[in-house]
Amino acid sequence: MTKQRKVEFIKTAMKLFAEKGYYSTSIQDIVEAWGISKGAFYHHFSSKEELMLSVVKYYLDQLFSQFIHAKHEGEAESEREVLIKQLEVQLESIHSQKDFFQMVVAEQIPKINENLHSYLRMQRSRIFNWHCQRLIEVYGQKVERYVYDVAAMLSGILREYTFYMMFHPNMFQAKEIAAFIVRRLDAIVMHFSEHEEPLLKQEIVHSFMEMAEQEKRKRKMQMMDRMESLKKKLSSLSLDKKTYHQLHSALDTLEAEFMNEQSAPREYVVKGILLYIESQQLHPLCEALDSLKEAVHEYMAQHH
Repeated sequence: MTKQRKVEFIKTAMKLFAEKGYYSTSIQDIVEAWGISKGAFYHHFSSKEELMLSVVKYYLDQLFSQFIHAKHEGEAESEREVLIKQLEVQLESIHSQKDFFQMVVAEQIPKINENLHSYLRMQRSRIFNWHCQRLIEVYGQKVERYVYDVAAMLSGILREYTFYMMFHPNMFQAKEIAAFIVRRLDAIVMHFSEHEEPLLKQEIVHSFMEMAEQEKRKRKMQMMDRMESLKKKLSSLSLDKKTYHQLHSALDTLEAEFMNEQSAPREYVVKGILLYIESQQLHPLCEALDSLKEAVHEYMAQHH
């Protein structure tokens, strides 16, 4: 299944789940909407639960990627201005995909199975980590001692305004809400007392925040395994020495990009290497290469 085809399937499945409800949607409903057989369905997904996990991953990964890469449109891009833009994009993205988010709430998605529950907890940890990082980048030492408390307040404020935006879309503008929220954050950070103790401390939030790091390590291991699989496939081919060594060198360079603990992988390098390998048009490598590209895309979308 091509990546584009898989995305089309996921979007169609989400619409069915949103319209009929997850539990009321059968595998037969899904395959009829997709125009494939049940056998073809089980070739790509082991169950309806796995399909729902793919749906949730797709929409949440899209959301996270959109708002962390958002930039302010003005010339002077202070960290504060960028944060306002990121919160605006986050609110707009949630509103534009309100069918998905209403489905998540209505269907009590975490209760479907443990994999979904764990994934949603990891995503919550990931966004909390990101909020903590951005708050420190905006407010510096003023917020460091209280960053977990302020991140918790920010999460709660965003959740409530998102709820009202969904049901009264014409009464609220994401840009106005984002600017309003950041002004409230300014006031909160400014008015902490010198002798006031934070409520949320490292020992309380550590295990929760560690979930995102555990997921990052897991995804990195998956990439390394798929690179190793691609190398083995490559070794089994009858290639001239020059092509063989160039491809192996490209994979070694790709591996080094992700193993470097001092800096994030450079996107242009990663894309360039994958395009180079793909350009060789070696059919026996296609499946392993597609698997590696998918793992790299997921890792970069969540952690770059």
